[in-house]
Amino acid sequence: MHRISALILFTLLLVGQSLRADQRHYVWTYEYLTVPAGQGEVEVYHTSSAPRLDRLEGQVSLEQQLELEVGMTDRFDFAIYGVFGQEPDGPFQFKGHKLRARYRFGERNRYVVDPLLYLEYKGKPDFSEHELEAKLIISKDLGLFNISFNPVLEFENEHGEWEWETGYALGTSLMLGSTLHLGLEAQGSGHGHYLGPVIAHGNEHLWVALGSAFAVSSIKDGASEFQLRLLLGIGL
Repeated sequence: MHRISALILFTLLLVGQSLRADQRHYVWTYEYLTVPAGQGEVEVYHTSSAPRLDRLEGQVSLEQQLELEVGMTDRFDFAIYGVFGQEPDGPFQFKGHKLRARYRFGERNRYVVDPLLYLEYKGKPDFSEHELEAKLIISKDLGLFNISFNPVLEFENEHGEWEWETGYALGTSLMLGSTLHLGLEAQGSGHGHYLGPVIAHGNEHLWVALGSAFAVSSIKDGASEFQLRLLLGIGL
């Protein structure tokens, strides 16, 4: 499975220069952005996490997501994800699937802030667990500076019982050049709160973003103390 993932990534990199993508500047926070009508985008997520930052050997879990986005209209897009993962010393395997929809309200700078609605479904391969997630994405560009805030509401059904929780993601970034952005992200929920830097590089053809999350509060229910995420985006 590792060889297959590497082959997919290598193939996408080879064709990236002839494709078109919309660059993301964060790895956990979403901005005011949808794929244009009739266009598509492939995104590859690679996330490493560990329960303790001071003891990584034999403790790191991996998650990979392969996402295909399609612009249905100029304001509405739809995406399908395949989610794969590997626990420490365990097999690399298929973990589930996700379906996601985004809708932009108005156009950029029409309102005081730029709003977008995000809805997502997550399911296990055996349909034993289901999760619904809603985000209100609020973003604003102020010259070379961007700030984006995502309040999150999650509903999870495990073995017939529904539970819900709230969370958030907050990102700020500064454009340092035509292809380089540097920023800071915060995220959190009832399991803990995190903070870390993020760097993004690329243009509309091919982009990459790398971000980290360090726990800045106590963590609960076996949550990770440290996370590292790499995103690659390629347009179709």
